[in-house]
Formats: sequence, structure tokens, C-alpha cells
Amino acid sequence: MTERKIAVVGAGTMGRGIAQVAAQAGFQVVLYDGVPGAAQKGLEVIQKSLQKLVDKGELEKGVAESAGKNVSVADVLDEVAGCFFIIEAITEQREQKRDLFQKLDQLCGASAVLASNTSSIPITELASVTRHPENVIGMHFMNPVPLMPGVEIIKGLKTSEETYQKTIKLAEQLSKQPVYSSDKAGFVINRILMPLINEAIHVVEEGTSTVEDVDNGAKYCLNHPLGPLALSDVIGNDTTHHILSVIEGELGERFKPASLLTWMVGAGLLGNKTGAGFYLWVDNKPQQVNGQLLKYLKQ
Repeated sequence: MTERKIAVVGAGTMGRGIAQVAAQAGFQVVLYDGVPGAAQKGLEVIQKSLQKLVDKGELEKGVAESAGKNVSVADVLDEVAGCFFIIEAITEQREQKRDLFQKLDQLCGASAVLASNTSSIPITELASVTRHPENVIGMHFMNPVPLMPGVEIIKGLKTSEETYQKTIKLAEQLSKQPVYSSDKAGFVINRILMPLINEAIHVVEEGTSTVEDVDNGAKYCLNHPLGPLALSDVIGNDTTHHILSVIEGELGERFKPASLLTWMVGAGLLGNKTGAGFYLWVDNKPQQVNGQLLKYLKQ
């Protein structure tokens, strides 16, 4: 086993972002996704992202080419065996993550760190389905991973100090700033961020202000790079709703998702990934406010 080879399981937005920064840092990366063709598509997106950095003059061509070659696609989950560090970045669903951690534990035994990119599910719970809970830890990256410098590190009840130190070291090798959190619902970042987004939705829902003015207020008065409603569209309004629900389950009523958010999820207005949420989205960029949403608010 080499400590320059890691695996990323899940080739969606977060997974491929994690794979990219690891490849740029010189690690050999095995990228796997349970959906046929998804890992290959993820690799193609990574290669395009690297080329964009070259075109902008932010990355040398040779470095980009080397990083692209550092990522290989796995056809079956078994190919992650032999990696010293495995980062799970699949959908934010308890049972799917628990099932995956059980499989990874069987494949890797006591030899690898198993890290989850979960934004809300307790690490202790994921570790409980493994034979080696001391090797399980939370490593929650921020979106977009190549641009955001922070990463939350969450120790479960049985996470060992050795696993914690290995994770801190890897974060630093990936040029990320570690932020420690205990294993509480929402951890640090979403415990702060999700109530902000939820309250912004309440403000729109009750008619105090508009979608544009709420987001402009955050950008021009609070110096946020992106307004909370646009940010929820980027995260995925279903994911925002899920995270709030998880935190509500542990910490109570004040984290209950806004009724408007619940309606939007039910209506399929999930944000950028569906092309419509608080805004209409084209080529990953918000356009005008979603007319379907405005019609609903006027009812």
C-alpha cells in the first residue's frame, strides 16, 4: 500500500472536485461511481476544469497534464482496495452511505482510512457498521472544492488519534485549511449556514423582500460572494432541505425547513442541477428569477 494513492467514491460535483484537487497535489486517484459511466464522465469534467485553469493562466500546462494523468477510473468498487485513504462522496442518504461503508470495510480491513464527505450524517453512525470504527472519520469539503480552501474534520466516537492526524496531514497536502468539529448534527459550517439560508427563504415567503433583494443584501451588505438563495440552488434545494431536517431531528424546531423550501423540493425546483430553483440556470450560471416560483408566491 502506498501513501500516494487515494480513492474517491462518488463522481458527482463533490467527488470529482475532491479527485481534482488530490490529483493536482500529486496523488494517484482512483475514481469510482456506482452509476455506469459516471466515473468516466467525472474524469472528463476534471480534464475540462484543468484546461480552463490553464486557459486562465492559473495553472501551468504541464501541471494540468500531469494531474489529468493522475486520475484513473475504476469499473468496480473492489479496485479501491490498496488505497491508503478512501473518501466517500455519494448522495446524502443514510442507508446508501451505511451500505457503502460496510462494503469498504470488508474490502480494506484495518489498512485504510475511510472518510465521509457527509454534510450532516453522524460519523459515529457510519462507523458503527464497520469492524474498524477507529479508521472512520468525517472530511467535509466545501463546494466548489477546487476553489474553497476549507475542510471540516469530524471525529466519531471511536475515531483514533492516528486516523485524525492522517486526515489533518492529507488536508494540508491538499492545501486545505482544516476546521475541527465534534460529531453533532450539521457539524460547524452547516450549523451556521443552513439557518441563514432557511431564514432567507422565510423572508421571501412572508413577503418582506424579493429573491433578488435578499441575495443582493447578502452580497452588498454582508460581503458574501453569493446570496443565500442562489447558494441553495447551487447546493441543491433538496440537499438543503435534507440537511435542515437532519439537524432539526437532533436540535429541534428552530431548524425546521421553511414551507416554501418544502414546496420547491416537492415541485422539483432543486436548483442548478434541474435548471430551475429560485433562479433559472444556464451553463451553471443563474439567470432571471424563476417565474414558476414568483407565480406561487403571488397565490
